[in-house]
Amino acid sequence: MTNSANPAFDIKTILTIILRRKYIALLVALTVISIFTWGSFFIPNVYEASSTVFVEQSSIVDPLIRGVGVTRSIEERLINLRDSITSRNILERVMKKLDLDVKVKNPGQYEEIIRNIRNNLNLRVQGGSRANLFVISFTANDPKTASSLVNTLVSEYIEESQSMTRTDAYSAYDFIQNQVLEYKKRLEESDGAIREFRERNPNLVPQSENTLIGRIETFQTARIDAEIRLKELTRKRENLQKQLSGEKELTVAFISNDSSPQGRLNSLNNQLVILLSKYTDNYPEVIKVKHEIEELKRQISQAKASPHSSGSETAAINPIYQQIRQELTNTEAEIESLRGRISELSRQQQGSENILGRMPKEQEEWTKLQRDRNVYQRIYDELLQKLENARVSKDLEVTNKAGIFRVVDPAIVPPLPKKPDRVKMILFGLFFGITSGIGAAFGLDYLSHSFKDEATIESRLKLSVLATIPKIVTEEDVLSGKKLDRKVFTAAAAYLIVIGVVLTVEFLHRYIGIKIINF
Repeated sequence: MTNSANPAFDIKTILTIILRRKYIALLVALTVISIFTWGSFFIPNVYEASSTVFVEQSSIVDPLIRGVGVTRSIEERLINLRDSITSRNILERVMKKLDLDVKVKNPGQYEEIIRNIRNNLNLRVQGGSRANLFVISFTANDPKTASSLVNTLVSEYIEESQSMTRTDAYSAYDFIQNQVLEYKKRLEESDGAIREFRERNPNLVPQSENTLIGRIETFQTARIDAEIRLKELTRKRENLQKQLSGEKELTVAFISNDSSPQGRLNSLNNQLVILLSKYTDNYPEVIKVKHEIEELKRQISQAKASPHSSGSETAAINPIYQQIRQELTNTEAEIESLRGRISELSRQQQGSENILGRMPKEQEEWTKLQRDRNVYQRIYDELLQKLENARVSKDLEVTNKAGIFRVVDPAIVPPLPKKPDRVKMILFGLFFGITSGIGAAFGLDYLSHSFKDEATIESRLKLSVLATIPKIVTEEDVLSGKKLDRKVFTAAAAYLIVIGVVLTVEFLHRYIGIKIINF
């Protein structure tokens, strides 16, 4: 026959299957519950002891010494703590103080103890990576060993950290101080060598090669610019000379006597005042008006002398000719000035080139003396600043003003083991036991190769059931079955009550703190 399957999988079907396999389900459930309950008492107890350490930063000193002394930041201290607290040196001292190495018989066992301490030691920072509060915890089978090891470890680390900090501060200060004295001596020797050099060469003005090359390039550039300007002015002078040759120095002006000379003179004077408010005396129109005024004054004088004269011609200065002549004069003066400048620049350039070509050994010696002196002075100044910083840092570290390790919560003997949590294990065993019992009943029912009712036969074999033969159960069989059920379920209930008592005791002990009995 094939495996049967119930067409209607409901609560009634589930209960029927469980009741059909009740002894198997009960046996499996109790077995699983027993494994978790009593097995938890065979697991070794693991106790965890922890200590909280606080790195206190001085709220008064820290702002005052910021930028002056060099102190380690909180982050650096915590990083250093992670590495140094598990160092072999500290762990060996802790083992000796706690007599953990008394029963060691060979180096292998000794290394095993150190390895176990490192593996069971945990360090974590509280409040994030930038906090200054950290917790050191250790797990062991013995609660006293766990607490003693944590307290001893913290104490040894704080002591060694303070000792190493002081040693480093003194060593750094002494080293920098020796370097300051060394470079002070070198600087004094360099100053003496420079004085001796000046005494040997009183008239020498030392110059560096780069300085001379820069001066030569400057002179050459200025000379080339002046030569270009000279060529421009020369062409300008030639053009001015051509313009001047095409102009006349004087022009003919005719003045009639019919008009009032005095009125004309007044008009010209007013015109001159207006022109002088805008232009200089060399402006062509200004020159022309002035010349007309002078000529008109002369004519007025002549008219007074010859009253019958009706008009006259007179020669006037050509303003364009005068302007070109003035500009030509200025150009020639500028040309002469540029020629002198070019000559002086050439002389200076040649002199610098001669100095560069015959630079003596004294120049090289002077350059070396100056370079050495500048290097010594720079290093000496830096060392003086570092010496002061080292002195402040030394005082801060020695007096523990930069940061102080404080044990906020020392490790105490843990009253309860961290593992195993028997309450959780028993509860998990109850849940998993009931689930396993039900699962076992359904599994056996699924693996059974028999039909359970008429509907299954008709649906699976496509045949009509003509008749069924019921199981004949006598009253004696019923009483016998009930008696067996009563014994089995009574024993199971008593066993579960025992487990419930154990669960209650463990719960009160772990979560309430009431210890009734020690298993």
